[in-house]
Amino acid sequence: MTRKRINQKDIAENLKISVATVSKALRGDYPDINTQTRQRVINMASKLGYDTGTHIRQAIEEDEELKPCMVGVLILRKHHEWQHTNYFAGMSEKCAKMNVSLILHYINEEDSRQILYPEHQPPAMRDGQIQGLILVNQWPTDVVRTLMESFLCVSIQYDYPPLALDVIDIDQGQGISMLMDHLVKRGHTQIGFFGRCGQAAHARNRFAMYVASLYRLGLPFVPDNICDLSPGTIEDKELETNGQIEKALDRVRLGVRAWICANDWVGYLLCRGLFDRGIRIPGDVSITGFDNSEDNTLGCPRLTSVAVPAIRTGAESLRRLLYRIRYPKSSPLKVLLPVQLFEAQTTGPAPAL
Repeated sequence: MTRKRINQKDIAENLKISVATVSKALRGDYPDINTQTRQRVINMASKLGYDTGTHIRQAIEEDEELKPCMVGVLILRKHHEWQHTNYFAGMSEKCAKMNVSLILHYINEEDSRQILYPEHQPPAMRDGQIQGLILVNQWPTDVVRTLMESFLCVSIQYDYPPLALDVIDIDQGQGISMLMDHLVKRGHTQIGFFGRCGQAAHARNRFAMYVASLYRLGLPFVPDNICDLSPGTIEDKELETNGQIEKALDRVRLGVRAWICANDWVGYLLCRGLFDRGIRIPGDVSITGFDNSEDNTLGCPRLTSVAVPAIRTGAESLRRLLYRIRYPKSSPLKVLLPVQLFEAQTTGPAPAL
């Protein structure tokens, strides 16, 4: 069956606004359209699968030809670069159509401030040939502030309050809600969270949506059902859990038979830890991850997880930056891309207690 092509009328009907308002919001250069309306339109367009890149290209071509453009991609190097290849694939497939050249540059996390000095910048950046920057991973806010003084910037995934810049992110709330609904439909009413970490932005945001989903579903929030992990475990894939596997096992014995995990890595850590202590997955306990990206399963079954559109994220970040270059005075937006539930082998019906 051929999938229906989404148009501006579909967006307007979903938001109950006029097609003219949708068109103006997508263009972004109309002062009578406020930021909140533009945000709603952009996010609904992403959710429905509307090709905003075509709209941006048409908007630019109305006034001028697509001139060659050079874009810098600055990657703050982490120990594990899990999605970057897909980000770049998404950007690269749009480069020829948008007449863009990409300059990729890595900086080690401990040396992040070196990017502010010309001797540590790629030649195209220090020579003024780059028109804008795409920022990958979480940079120090003061570094981003300084970069924004000289370059138009778009961030993948991370906000930098109080700085006002465009952000391309996934809909974390949608993903956690999908996982929670999936578990509740299988009879689970006691659901824990494994991997709370205030220093890791994605873990912090997912925990917040876990709490919101508990209240939405009428389930109790029990602080003892939360297991904290360090940034090293969450982001750098360290094996150390500081006794949190044992804590989770204690909660399992008290009836917590389902767990939302901050990402796939810690989901596999929990799964492996419980397996090794005689717990059957999913016979005794259901476990979910987030990202559907981890290759090292630690010998466990594939996690039920949330698949994130990394290739599309890369493409949308490039599109957003080109739009920012064309309309530098337009209001910054945070674009949330939809995710999908990936049901695998680690979730099942709640066992009889």
